[in-house]
Amino acid sequence: MIGIDAGGTKTRCVVLTLGGALAGSGTGPGANPNSGGDTAGALSTALREALGDLDPGLVIGGAFGIAGAGSAGRPAAVAAARTAWQGLGLRGSPAVVTDIAVAFAGGTTAGQGIVVFSGTGAGAAVINDGAIVQRADGYGWLVGDQGSAVWLGREAVGAALAALDGRATPTVLTESVPRALLGAAVLTELDDAHRPRHRRALALAGSTARAPGDPDGGTTMLLAAPGDAPAPDPRLAQAIIKEVYGRPPASLGRLGPVVAAAASAGDAVARRIIGEAADWLLRDVDAVRPALGDPTAPVVMHGSVLRSGPVADAVRAGLTDRFAAPPEAAGDGAVGAASLALTRLGYPPLAPVR
Repeated sequence: MIGIDAGGTKTRCVVLTLGGALAGSGTGPGANPNSGGDTAGALSTALREALGDLDPGLVIGGAFGIAGAGSAGRPAAVAAARTAWQGLGLRGSPAVVTDIAVAFAGGTTAGQGIVVFSGTGAGAAVINDGAIVQRADGYGWLVGDQGSAVWLGREAVGAALAALDGRATPTVLTESVPRALLGAAVLTELDDAHRPRHRRALALAGSTARAPGDPDGGTTMLLAAPGDAPAPDPRLAQAIIKEVYGRPPASLGRLGPVVAAAASAGDAVARRIIGEAADWLLRDVDAVRPALGDPTAPVVMHGSVLRSGPVADAVRAGLTDRFAAPPEAAGDGAVGAASLALTRLGYPPLAPVR
């Protein structure tokens, strides 16, 4: 049995026996075309590595959970899944669901419940038997995914740029974002090139003037531009812009831990961003909750942002206040996908692998 969890940043594949024993595993790049991924290529890479030398004829089925495989992107996702599946000589075709459904299955054996997720994308959904009953957000980085790692990164870059060009006061992110995006070597090069020009600017701004209270011209003093710190270097902002737009949108997610670290250090701007992220995710849960038939059904937290850190802590606390039991931590989504495939063939679901 094969299970694939294909997200916006990484694709994971497992091959399991009917008893749940691991027979092979593989990884590939992100598969969500909305975040710059090559769906068919990512699926093929992970699937090929997981199968290894195994006989394809022994595979009786599989399920692929693919980011962007909602109704709008389903035809393309199904086509990509079939291309990868048949390209490796497997019989039939896999079931195709969203990565949201396999995230829920990776956290519980229950058939119904809520999953709130935040990784490359973000949102919440009510799941029933592997299908999404109702969802909130998960609309992609351009028009949604508030509270995701990519959203955190975008907010952090915006805060850093606003401080660099004078629209806002400096924040820890003013230093940590350029360092994370550009690296120490590039920052040193930009700084070394900027300082000589700053010194010349100070010299030109200075003027010889009479000292206060000395109208006859005794002691003179140099009047320089206010402040000792170098003026903002526009090339740093442009270097950040070049880096951000030169990579797929999903790459902004690497700044999520940078925001978390700044918030933990007490930075007010980072703490505001973290608070807004948690608020958005809890709002998603509140939006889908009325569609939950069983109020005691489990709630699963999934994704890198909700694994640990300040956003995870805030969301966990909010969910505990809203529901009768604390939320479940999601396990391996690829195993969740294989579990869905097994249950559709009449086998019992697999226990989550955390």
